[in-house]
Amino acid sequence: MGAVATQLTVRALSCDAKIIGSLVGGCRVTVAHRDTGQVLARGLALGGAGDTESIMNQPPARYGGMFDTEGTAAFRAELPLSEPTPVEITVEGPLAYPQSLQKASLTTWLIPGQHVAGDGLVFKLYGFIVDILTPYDLGVAGLRSGSEVQLEAGVFLL
Repeated sequence: MGAVATQLTVRALSCDAKIIGSLVGGCRVTVAHRDTGQVLARGLALGGAGDTESIMNQPPARYGGMFDTEGTAAFRAELPLSEPTPVEITVEGPLAYPQSLQKASLTTWLIPGQHVAGDGLVFKLYGFIVDILTPYDLGVAGLRSGSEVQLEAGVFLL
């Protein structure tokens, strides 16, 4: 049997929030053969955060799509598979905030011709983005033992 094009969709969901997308730099996705480590696909999950009503207000329905809406961030790949393939999929983000970078991975099998589309595989990333607002640039020279520093930060879910 020759290679069969098999679609794979991967998304990253912020815990108790929406899809992690372009607004925070998106997520890096790597699909590798579980046994050999060979990278089969790599790219970015970019796009919007998804439909608020569908994600936050509607109860999930079995086989219903919560995330597969127009413009919602996703990484999509088409893999030429000739046999069932064990893979490890890794998601890292948000890329625009390296101090808040989170990572999740899973191992699974991809079967030739059995697409993982629609919502796809949804990884949940936990954490916060902490953005220091003031002081903007304190630098090491500005810190002294025992001194007080007034700090203002924006904190929000990934």
